[in-house]
Amino acid sequence: MLDGIEISQPTWEALSDIDSAKQFCQKVGYPCLVRPSYVLSGACMNVAYSDSELTSYLEQAAAVNRDHPVVISKFILDAKEIDVDCVACEGEVVCIAISEHIENAGVHSGDATLVTPPQDLNEETLAKIKAIAYSVGKALHVNGPFNMQLIAKENNLKVIECNVRVSRSFPFVSKTLDHDFIAMATKIIVGEHVSRVNVLEGCGRVGVKVPVFSYARLTGANVLQGVAMASTGEVACFGEDRYEAYFKALLSTGFKVPKKDILLSAGSYNGKNELLPYVKKLIDMGFKLYGSMRTTDFYTSHGVNVEEVDNNILDSLMANEFDLLINLPLTSGGSRKVSSITTQGHITRRLAIDHSVPLITDVKCAKMFVQALERTNGLPSMKTHIDCVTSQSMFRLPGLIDVHVHMREPGAVHKEDFKSGTAAALAGGVTMVLCMPNTAPAIIDSDSLQLAHKVAKEGARCDYGLYLGASATNYSTLAGISHDAVALKMYLNETYTTLRLDDISVWMKHFENWPKNKPIVCHAESRTCASAILLAHLCDRPVHIAHLARKEEMMVVKKAKANGLKVTCEVCPHHLFLTEDNHMSEGRSSVRPRLVTEEDRQCLWDNIDIIDCFATDHAPHTDEEKSKNPGPFGFPGLETMLPLLLTAVNDGRLTLADIEAKLHTNPKKIFNLPDQPDTYVEVNMDREWTIPYAMKYSKAGWTPFTGQKVKGCVSRVVLRGQIVYVDGEILAEPGYGQAIATSSAGREESNVATLNGGLRSSSKEIIGSPSRLIRSTSKVETVSVKVDDSITTTDPRFLADLTQQILADPLPKHIISVSAFKKPHLHQILNLAHQYRLCKIKKQPLNHILEGKVMAMMFYEASTRTTSSFSVAMQLLGGIVQKCDPDTSSLVKGETLSDTVNVMASYADVMVIRHQEKGAIQKAIVNTHTPVISAGDGTGEHPTQALLDVFTIREEIGTVNSLTITMVGDLKNGRTVHSLAKLLTLYRVRELRYVSVPSLSMPPEIKNFVKSRGIKQEEYTSLESALPDTDVLYMTRVQKERFSSEEEYIKTRSAFEVTPKLMTKAKKKMIVMHPLPRVCEISPDFDTDPRAAYFRQTEYGMFVRMALLTLVLGHSL
Repeated sequence: MLDGIEISQPTWEALSDIDSAKQFCQKVGYPCLVRPSYVLSGACMNVAYSDSELTSYLEQAAAVNRDHPVVISKFILDAKEIDVDCVACEGEVVCIAISEHIENAGVHSGDATLVTPPQDLNEETLAKIKAIAYSVGKALHVNGPFNMQLIAKENNLKVIECNVRVSRSFPFVSKTLDHDFIAMATKIIVGEHVSRVNVLEGCGRVGVKVPVFSYARLTGANVLQGVAMASTGEVACFGEDRYEAYFKALLSTGFKVPKKDILLSAGSYNGKNELLPYVKKLIDMGFKLYGSMRTTDFYTSHGVNVEEVDNNILDSLMANEFDLLINLPLTSGGSRKVSSITTQGHITRRLAIDHSVPLITDVKCAKMFVQALERTNGLPSMKTHIDCVTSQSMFRLPGLIDVHVHMREPGAVHKEDFKSGTAAALAGGVTMVLCMPNTAPAIIDSDSLQLAHKVAKEGARCDYGLYLGASATNYSTLAGISHDAVALKMYLNETYTTLRLDDISVWMKHFENWPKNKPIVCHAESRTCASAILLAHLCDRPVHIAHLARKEEMMVVKKAKANGLKVTCEVCPHHLFLTEDNHMSEGRSSVRPRLVTEEDRQCLWDNIDIIDCFATDHAPHTDEEKSKNPGPFGFPGLETMLPLLLTAVNDGRLTLADIEAKLHTNPKKIFNLPDQPDTYVEVNMDREWTIPYAMKYSKAGWTPFTGQKVKGCVSRVVLRGQIVYVDGEILAEPGYGQAIATSSAGREESNVATLNGGLRSSSKEIIGSPSRLIRSTSKVETVSVKVDDSITTTDPRFLADLTQQILADPLPKHIISVSAFKKPHLHQILNLAHQYRLCKIKKQPLNHILEGKVMAMMFYEASTRTTSSFSVAMQLLGGIVQKCDPDTSSLVKGETLSDTVNVMASYADVMVIRHQEKGAIQKAIVNTHTPVISAGDGTGEHPTQALLDVFTIREEIGTVNSLTITMVGDLKNGRTVHSLAKLLTLYRVRELRYVSVPSLSMPPEIKNFVKSRGIKQEEYTSLESALPDTDVLYMTRVQKERFSSEEEYIKTRSAFEVTPKLMTKAKKKMIVMHPLPRVCEISPDFDTDPRAAYFRQTEYGMFVRMALLTLVLGHSL
């Protein structure tokens, strides 16, 4: 069937005798999966890695004959296994869930750790999975539930199993995705109609299922996960991400969090290497790590402090000296029951179980555990929107932003100050306030702005930004201090301020001088509104109209938006919920803009889609002040705005999506506001209450909404991960709020006029939702924590990261000497080289990076590695290589090097030059503007070789710091060691050692340079004496022409030769490097030693030069 619908599967065959089984396995290659019969839970299944294992497995199983054929399939190593649970109606899939295994393929689904929604599958893979599921459902004409297992490797999918029944993961995905798959399948089976649903992306949470084993009750059982199911139960938990959910689930199985001591025992090199970054994380978290001998050796060689167990590991386990054992078997995938029962690993794992030592045996689970431990600090916190079920209709909104607030401080602090005003904001679900400048003194210059920032910093409980106020005289000075303000406020009508501007010529000067990436907000009523919009249009800049109130103003803004003018607007709750007919005294009803007619108010509601923001215009005056006639202008509103708007949602006049758009999304866009991480507001949509005479936190002591019945309230507010308000109580201390930094990038001006486009029509009405769980109201995005491996080189995130590296600290235009490098330059180059190396390993395309760029190569001296390395590097990045051969160039006609360089500069974007004369390159490039990279200049320097040498040390050992580096050979003339010695001074190396004959010693100027940087140096004439505690042995060629006699050359050469015998005196964990070519400095017999890094060194050079070319050409990208 799969062949017919062109769906791939692993190569398999049903066989009835042992000889044919062997032939099949030899044909497709081991390992192979052996299934003696069709059984549930993988019973009798095994993975065979050889003929002998295959024979043993088949002999243990039932007799192989035609009545009991054995199904054998090719087992694919290091693949990801994926579970797909579907419900289909007459062959059409109507519901699908995808879960990914944490462990690699080879672990039975019942024993595997499952995650849904999937976190590491890209869109292409997800699309392929869905296409396979739809095709299989149609081919089998499924009418009910079915389950599939797939494996994915390098984005290729293969089907390994399909069951037309409910699987054990159906309850797990149903609960996690909040959709009852079983009920849906049952309805289909009994003939009821169902509608297609899309629950693949989940409902704002991640579920992780972990297995429960009973090894402690099964004496002698081998603790290994394989294709045969061994677990006796499962636990699933939810979290905001997979790490939180995994940790909760693991703790629920009875797993104990380690306190201090962890024992590591990793069988394979790949397992050790894969776990390396996570072992480093454990060290960073303060754990003491112990290891078996080989494990300790490996991690110590990579710069990780792992202590070898002094006593017998088995004795230590029996004495409960460890809090956790991470034991990775030698082989990965499947099961090796034939030999595992007698291995040291089996005994170690068994002792851990028998003595209640927590045990992890899978490298992927070990990595997940370390990341979860790091993120949760060993104890996941309780989060109500994830962990609680409520009978109330609870919903979660992002942190709300009020763009129009009067805090009265500095100045009239008896009305309000930052302590009380921001407390009121948090009680009203507002986590960011933008504060108006009409204080005392008004915020109109640098001194008043700094004073306002000072008092805000001391008192604010939520985040805040400050406006600058436009006056008749400060239009030429405000731009210089605009970076500390969120916007400019212009008062063009009567209000509670001395900042009113009546002169249109002054308006124009402010519009012209204020930075275009910062908003201008105008208090502009009636005809003034039209004037402000027209003037902004004439000055080609956007404008934001504050507290729109009248029908005529709405019509002007609506028409302006329809004609593409860059205008946005806000409306206050008191203009939506009150009119001039409300029965308040004249003093209490005094506000600007005034309360309007019912016709005006209805116009606002009718054009709710035109309104970009809701804003309180929170302008508190005391109860005593408002009792006077006339009273000061303004209403308090921070604590009442959201309840009034939630009531409108309950009444069907708004949606929660409207509230999110007008109090979060649009304010962020209009004012270029930053994200507030881990910030949200939980609202109770069911609570009915009456607004009291005075709200709890504002100093105003009164509210114009007294006596109004509302339905909906703020239940909890979380700001930057901290609970700051819960059930009527403020928990944030004064000073917790932070001043916001607005984006320095320009505004998305083209979108300003249509910020609201489609929001209301596409928003989902949530009242009456059957779910009782707290959830987000917006379209849920996959809660995905992507690891770096998921970012491909064509991914915009990769290019953005690359651009950031280029712009962060640009390299020198010409790369001639390592002296021009700073430490950040090395980080840029080597980190990017490491990324390129990973991309090459994963076979990710890189040929778009420098597509269309030309590199000219001018080599006046023989070279194999450098010329090939640069050439391949440029081509891998998509660039063009143009070689200039000195034997066929105009050099033979007498053209100078400088002229040749200037000619080639006109053809190329970058030039790579090698010359035999010291200093020749530097002289030749004086007049060229094209970047030049030196590939070596005589006995001078070789900067790119030094870079690749440092990169080699970093990749091989893990660090360059605290190492003893020994350089051997012709140090006088060796440009590679000159550059390397200089470059190493940027690190905290322990010591540089120079081994040479006196006539070829390191030049004084190099030694003086190193000494000036405080690096210890020692000179030796014997390699043997310098070798024992050397971490990096850097060999160079001893050239015959440097000696006066053949006898002296031979004597020196033999004294400085690396041989297997000599290297018995060196550390086991060190490396030997050589820039190559070698002559007699290193015996070929040493090439197979793991410490021989010189051929790996040449490959590292290619990645370094790829990075260098990218960053150098960043000047012109």
